[in-house]
Amino acid sequence: MESLDKVITIKGYAIRKGSLDEKQIKYLKDTLTVTPAVKQKYMKKEELDALRFYVYKESPTRYYVPRSWGITTYGPAEANLVPEGLPLSTEAAIFGGKPYPYQEDIIQKFMDAGMNGLICVPCGKGKTFMALSIAAKIGRRFLVVVDKEFLMNQWKGEIQSLFPNLRIGILQAGRHELEPELYDCTLCMIQTLCSQTFPSTTFQNYGFTIFDECHHLGAAHFSRALVKIQTKYMLGLSATPKRDDGLTKVFEWFLGEPVYWEKTREPDPEVLVRPVMLECSHPDYLKLPMDWRGEVVTARLLTQIVQCKERNEIVAKLLRELCENEHRRVLVLSERIGHLNEFERLLEGSGLSISYYIGGMKEEVREEGAKTARILLASYAMASEAMNIKTLNTVVLASPRKKVEQSTGRILRIRASERQVPPLIVDLVDVHNIYKNQYRQRLIYYRKCKYTIEGKKQETSAEIRVPTEDGCLLADD
Repeated sequence: MESLDKVITIKGYAIRKGSLDEKQIKYLKDTLTVTPAVKQKYMKKEELDALRFYVYKESPTRYYVPRSWGITTYGPAEANLVPEGLPLSTEAAIFGGKPYPYQEDIIQKFMDAGMNGLICVPCGKGKTFMALSIAAKIGRRFLVVVDKEFLMNQWKGEIQSLFPNLRIGILQAGRHELEPELYDCTLCMIQTLCSQTFPSTTFQNYGFTIFDECHHLGAAHFSRALVKIQTKYMLGLSATPKRDDGLTKVFEWFLGEPVYWEKTREPDPEVLVRPVMLECSHPDYLKLPMDWRGEVVTARLLTQIVQCKERNEIVAKLLRELCENEHRRVLVLSERIGHLNEFERLLEGSGLSISYYIGGMKEEVREEGAKTARILLASYAMASEAMNIKTLNTVVLASPRKKVEQSTGRILRIRASERQVPPLIVDLVDVHNIYKNQYRQRLIYYRKCKYTIEGKKQETSAEIRVPTEDGCLLADD
């Protein structure tokens, strides 16, 4: 290794310092020193400095840079010293699934790309299944990195279903189940990876790593996982890889760019979008909280909105009306748990079964309630990643949200031929300009998906108005 200028190692793409001139070294350091995109106008220098982080390391003789970035910048390495990982036994490698034709095409694209990169498809397309199918093809001990315990349990269930003889270990807190004689794969909690110190040889017996919801890896803290785990083959999964803070590049530098990216769903005009323009007269709802710079304090505005009694009563009325159809199973999403609690209170005496899907619940309680509830009260945080409840067919966006690709995808988990009712998105639009602009962004997404946007005039109360697709306001009930 010492005589080679460019080598791929378990620490990353290693390039000898003596092979770079001063200009190249400056470029390396400048490029791989990253800062999230923020409003810098009023930030102090020390505040900006605190956001900055580095995605390269160095030794006395070498720089260690993200693998994909190194190959793109300096060309193929002269040697790849990353271990292949131990092979799965014949019994452990038995895979009981068969991909759909479209999944086979995506899997093959990943295999043809050197078995490194991202697969980005909408919810319900089978990211987990495809990743495990790839693991079976590679045939080496593998890791799965997740950021939530309920995701870890979902992965464990899928693996047990598809690999009946695979031995599954856990890496979480003080539990380090990594021994090759005992475990064929290990499910890793990213918080444990990032907060604990591991010897550099810890993961050398693994040949493949799956990073679930890989868009999280762009954050300074979570990006540490990419430095600690460098297996021969690596796959990132995400329905929404693009980060608003500009740090998508961080995990792409390590894992590679998308080998397949389906940016919008296949056209599905059967999906209905019902935009509901809310008008509440209470002063606390209407006023804009401003900071000393004259900018809207969005967190405080959201609090005002979700605490508006008039608004919440309107939404509760909508929920009752939706459930008049016995086939409707309604997912209600909000940023605030207290907001969900208020809906439960307002629906007392309705006779409707109501459950929660929020963090902090025992998983068995949460999942059991989700199976039977007519109305499921959930946080956006839980609905944004890997919620898999096939009975849901209606979603109410009860608090404002700019991006809803993953959240709305939760009601599209079954094939169109199996639907009892058309999927329905009830999109609540508040009067404030900031939220009207967010609605316009959502509308762009709905149109790309060819969803049917309702706008037919109905007899209504004066409290709610429904904008047609072209923005014309009509009365609604």
